[in-house]
Amino acid sequence: LETFRGSRTPITDPLARGALVGLTLSHTRAHIWRALMEAVCFGTRACVDGLEAAGHSCNEIVIAGGTTRSKLWLQMHADVTNKPVVLCENIDAPLLGCAI
Repeated sequence: LETFRGSRTPITDPLARGALVGLTLSHTRAHIWRALMEAVCFGTRACVDGLEAAGHSCNEIVIAGGTTRSKLWLQMHADVTNKPVVLCENIDAPLLGCAI
C-alpha cells in the first residue's frame, strides 16, 4: 500500500496498513523515497485495473499539479500503468481550482 492510513480506491479499507519490508542498513532515504513513489504508481494501476474490470476504458493517464515537473514521476506512471501520460493543458489546474 502506498499509505499508512488505510486504503482508497479500488479497495476501501480504513484499517489497511502498509509496511517497509526487507530494509537493511545499506538502504538510504533515496531507496525508501523511490519505493514510496513506486507504491503510488501501483496504486494508480490498481485504480485503472478496477475501472477496466468494471467495463470502462482508460486510454491515458492525465496528470496535473506540481508532480508534472518530475520526468521520473511521469515515466514511472507510464511504465507501471502501461498507458501514455498526458499533461493537463494548465498544469497548475489543481491550484487554480483551489483559488477559485
